[in-house]
Amino acid sequence: MPHSEITRPDGHTGEPPAPAPATDLATAADLLDTISDAVETVAQSVARSIVAIRIERLGPLGAPGYPSQSHVGSVGSGVVISRDGLIVTAAHVVSRAELITITIPVTGSGDVEYPAVVVGRNEADDLALLKIDARDLSPIDLTDARVAPGRVVLAVGRPPKIGFVVSDGIVNVLGRTTRNFSGDLVDGLIQTTAAVEPGVSGGALVDGHGRLVGIVTSAPDSTRAISFAVPAEKVRATVKVLMPAAAGIASPFDHSGTAGNAG
Repeated sequence: MPHSEITRPDGHTGEPPAPAPATDLATAADLLDTISDAVETVAQSVARSIVAIRIERLGPLGAPGYPSQSHVGSVGSGVVISRDGLIVTAAHVVSRAELITITIPVTGSGDVEYPAVVVGRNEADDLALLKIDARDLSPIDLTDARVAPGRVVLAVGRPPKIGFVVSDGIVNVLGRTTRNFSGDLVDGLIQTTAAVEPGVSGGALVDGHGRLVGIVTSAPDSTRAISFAVPAEKVRATVKVLMPAAAGIASPFDHSGTAGNAG
């Protein structure tokens, strides 16, 4: 193979010079620190809006001499949408639940547990509205967020025994149809590259301002680097339909009917 040479301005020939780095190490480190700080800030801003959910449901028939049915536990996450106890999660997280326990971080009190009741479900969109007897919670920002392929998002959840978890990714497809963990088809989903581990279902997908982009519904296969979320507009529509059943709870929307930061 012929030796590569170039002619320099001084007329001499030789090896081409090594390309200059686009940026020095210090500048690259500063850039990465800036990005890291931004992600950390967003995560911290929504952490108190994310709750852990533990479920007990009837399981298979027991052995002779034991109760006819045993209780089986499962876990998920949820998102606080009002200061006085409304929580949105994925419907499949609370499917067939007999007992629902919410663990929520409360300022000055650490993690506090509350029993929860299901206000209503929208199975077609895999959404459920829960209610706990609590006040002065930290609702997530429900104002409209820009959603488009290429936008950076964070998936946040609080699996019991693990705690608050965060993963980042980008929106890569809108309007997907897939099956959730229960095997039900859900359409109109946001597809992202944010990794979602078990127990994050029902958690939040948020944008760079901490606004709700969607509710995490499923990660179809741990070997695939994609996950799905129900868009925030479907969440807002479902909450408005189910709200009348939540007696005594203030709406998380303002009087004009548009979404707002509940409070």
